[in-house]
Amino acid sequence: MADQPSPPSPALSVAEGLVTQVSDEAVIDRCLQGDLECFSILVDRYREAIYGFVRHLIGDPEEACDLAQEAFVRAYDALPRFRPGAKFSSWLYTIAANLCRSWLRKQKHRPLSLEELSPEGEPIGPEGSQLEVASPEEIHAQREFRRRVLQAVNQLPTKYRLVVILRHLNDLSYQEMAEVLNLPVTTVEHRLRTAREMLRGKLRRELEGWL
Repeated sequence: MADQPSPPSPALSVAEGLVTQVSDEAVIDRCLQGDLECFSILVDRYREAIYGFVRHLIGDPEEACDLAQEAFVRAYDALPRFRPGAKFSSWLYTIAANLCRSWLRKQKHRPLSLEELSPEGEPIGPEGSQLEVASPEEIHAQREFRRRVLQAVNQLPTKYRLVVILRHLNDLSYQEMAEVLNLPVTTVEHRLRTAREMLRGKLRRELEGWL
């Protein structure tokens, strides 16, 4: 009787186009077993999110590309020290956030990032949802609103800007934010409340519907 075929490995699943069915934990396990090429799965999975996070935090697209790449390099190098049971995405955001803090400390002037929140450049309303139908006047108003919001966010002190970006642009939960920043959840909540108050002070009624 012929031997039964063994179940496909995560690497084989990827080759078959089933990358979304491979968990971060399975990929990391394969990497730690010596299949380091599997790390590219994690890069593909989180590349856009990490780049967007870094870009909105430091305000420099070219530097953001370099820092995002460095975050993955450091994660790759530190993979043997990754704590089993931890969430890889939170760990990766922590690495990226620390790189951004170091970069910002070296800058004499903080650049303002006024880039679009939507990759397609479509207008985004106060609740963060894209407008399906809008007149030219409404589109202009929403773009101006977005510009003012981003400018105000980028003028916040780094620790407050971090929580706003993680919460409103990367859609992390309070628990995930606490893991990324290595802070108690109560501290994260307090910083986000303070950041919102600071933004309201800057933009007043323009932010009433967004915050």
